Formats: sequence, C-alpha cells, structure tokens
Amino acid sequence: MRRAVGLPWQMLRGAVALTYLFIFTPIVITALVSFNSINQSKFPPVGFSMRWWDDALSERWLQPLWFSVQLATLTAVIATLLGLPLAFGLTRYKFPGRNILVALSLGPLALPALVTGIGILQFFQTAGLAALFGFPALLIGHVVICLPFSVRTIAISLRAMPAKVEQAAANLGARPARVFLEITLPLIRSGLFAGAIFCFIQSFTDYSVSLFLSRAGMQPISIAILSYIDYGFTPTLAAVAVLTLVVPLVLIAAVQHFFGIGDFLYGARDSG
Repeated sequence: MRRAVGLPWQMLRGAVALTYLFIFTPIVITALVSFNSINQSKFPPVGFSMRWWDDALSERWLQPLWFSVQLATLTAVIATLLGLPLAFGLTRYKFPGRNILVALSLGPLALPALVTGIGILQFFQTAGLAALFGFPALLIGHVVICLPFSVRTIAISLRAMPAKVEQAAANLGARPARVFLEITLPLIRSGLFAGAIFCFIQSFTDYSVSLFLSRAGMQPISIAILSYIDYGFTPTLAAVAVLTLVVPLVLIAAVQHFFGIGDFLYGARDSG
C-alpha cells in the first residue's frame, strides 16, 4: 500500500528532474563550448582557453550589453509606473470602455511579438517619427510589449489582498492617499517587483521589436548577437550568451533576497 501511494510522488520527482535536465543541459553545454581552444563550437570542448571570454568582455559586446541593461531597467520602471494605476482602475472600478482598455493593455500578450514590432514600426513611419529610431523608439516599443506583464501581476496582487483591509483603515480615519501608501502598496509589493522583473527580462531578451526600431550604435545585445550569427556560432557567442543569462539571474536573486518575489509566485514563506 505504501509503495502504491509513493509511486505517484516518485513519478512526479522523475518528471521534475527531467524538466530541469531539459532546461539546464543546453545552458551547461553553451558554457562549456565557450572554453574551447579552437575557433569552433565543439562539444566536448577541445582544450581549454579563456580567449573567447576576453572577446566577450571587450567593448564590442559590453556596449550593447550595457545598452540593454539601461533599456530594460528604464522599461521596467516606466511599465510599473503605468501599470500600477491602470491595474488599480481595472481591478477596483467599473466604467464605460473598461473592456476596450483591458484589450488594449493586454493585447500585446495575444499578438505575436513580430506583428507588434511591425505595427510599431509602421506607426513611427506614418507619424513621421523616424528620427526617434534608436533608444527613444526602443523604449516606447518595449514599454508597449512589457506593460501587460506589469498590469497582470499588479492586478493579481490587488485581488489577493485581504478583504476590506483598506475599508477598515479608512473607517479608522486614514485618508485615501495614506491608505494607498501605508496599506495597499506594502501588501502588493511582491506583485510590483515581480511585474518589474518580468518586464526587465522581456525587454532584455526581446529581439522581435528591437529588430525594427534599433539603429547603428544603439542596438540591444539581442540584436548584436543576431547580427553576429551570420558569421556562425563561435565560442565568443557562447560566452556572450552566458553573460546574457547571468544578468537576469543575478537581478532575480537580488530582488528575491530583498523583496521576496517568490512570495508572489509561490505563496508567502513560513514565518518560522
């Protein structure tokens, strides 16, 4: 009987292990390829060399990497600032045109990113805003595709708040602004930061929109990698790919340590 009960758990553990293996094996292989001593992406690596990491840490790659970090950070901040009042209004109020606003704010999730990129490109050209191509256009385009992540995560946090806690604070004499700052914001903090992280990662890894809105000298790391692939997948690209994985992982670890976004994703941690 005990064996029959334990079998589903063993199968679940096996499925989880296979899932992790499927996710991490390509990452490990890519990292090992970056240490080849020859200019070929061989696995297992041929010899050992750090020369490709020297190339990956050169100005050629650090400049678009830093550009992507700046773009993704500003995108996350703006998307969060816009997503907070939008999610609050859509969650707490009923008004004419609400369904249209929901469709507009969440539409980029339903549309393929390539279609969104072409649409934004056509908008800029039709409106005579081609001079904005580069960082301004990229920022606008990335905010458009990242806003749904902010709206959804903040809305989930607002719906998960304890019932009538804001009303109780108001009944005790707190003004609406104080209720929002001292009650609502602390309770939805995990959702705010989770949405910001999702926005950062979406912006940092995007290439469909960036492909149409970037220009020479103002290219995210994803477009720099895409352009370099024309020469083949070299160990240098493997090293750069590892760097692009490290940046979001370090950010997620830092935000989880200080703000606990895992509470939003998986539930609050036990107090003990």
